Amino acid sequence: MPRGERVAEDQIAVCSLSSRELVAPLSALPGVALAGTLMTANLGIEELLRTLARRPAIRGLVVCGKESPRFLAGQSLLALFRDGVDPERRRIVGAAGYLPVLRSVPLHEVERLRARVEVVDARGERDPLVLGEIVRKLRARLRAARPPAPDARAASADGPYRPVPGFRRLRAGGRRVGLSQVLDGFVVISLDRRARRIVLRHYDDDLTPRHEMAGVRAESMLLGLLRAGVITDPSHAGYLGGELTKAETALRLGLPYVQDVPLRAPGRPGDAVLPGHAREENPAMTEASPGQPSMAEFLTAVVTGLGLEGTELDPDVPLGSQVSVESVRMIELAILLEEELGLDLPPDLDLRKCSPQELYGALTA
Repeated sequence: MPRGERVAEDQIAVCSLSSRELVAPLSALPGVALAGTLMTANLGIEELLRTLARRPAIRGLVVCGKESPRFLAGQSLLALFRDGVDPERRRIVGAAGYLPVLRSVPLHEVERLRARVEVVDARGERDPLVLGEIVRKLRARLRAARPPAPDARAASADGPYRPVPGFRRLRAGGRRVGLSQVLDGFVVISLDRRARRIVLRHYDDDLTPRHEMAGVRAESMLLGLLRAGVITDPSHAGYLGGELTKAETALRLGLPYVQDVPLRAPGRPGDAVLPGHAREENPAMTEASPGQPSMAEFLTAVVTGLGLEGTELDPDVPLGSQVSVESVRMIELAILLEEELGLDLPPDLDLRKCSPQELYGALTA
């Protein structure tokens, strides 16, 4: 932070859950320091907590927008601030969301945030004017209250990148080596724009932290992953190389970056999930009800959600037997099916065991 510049106090963060369309108008509200979505009750909440920890001036959080009935990230977030985390299981107490465990955020950091941040439950509200009034009242209430003592241990908003406890640090760089095995778990890539770093975190399937790496060049980071043996399969090496290159481009050019989503210039609308062209008639495809997508359109939506554009799926074969994708992509597909297409998926449903025909049948039932 430049010398002499003062950080505004009593700032507000707004979490719009799965309502992406609210992020832009909410970001423009007076007193709102940041706004964003929250899709999952584990990694998503962990990233939100890390962001709040880096922004000590934020003392209020408004949770609004549409709640995913499958992942219940909003309910889990509210439960976290109300009841905390079970120190043994690292599970959010009282959370009903899917796998609400926080494995890479220190418990003492969680408790500091619970003491510092006041949370307002506005789930279901999607009117920016109403939310603006909620933010205004929350900010006024915080200003009237006694400000908390400065937390000397809190990270500066403009400070350097700091490793997250729980991960084993990796060093970027190395030589290209042979690849033979499949990556265990999954990888999450994000940008730390303040530190101008690409951040890569590797988790086990149960969300246990495995490795973390921060860098500025995609090639160097990929070589570091290969050297450390984190990735040993050509398909994963290709996938991560592409994603890291995309992240590097976004970092250099100031573009928005979301893993597995194509880069777009700011303000450019996203590609439609379902194509608008007339479908070709195919007697083998299930006929669509009025207002519902055809099977051909549904299959296109599924492969788009999985990041496998151009792949042909067999409607009668389980997804897990046809494609191999990151666990995060399956989560994104579930969100797409629920939020974009209106499917009501059971919380314990394993999409890998479902065929496209079964999912389409549930949609058109």
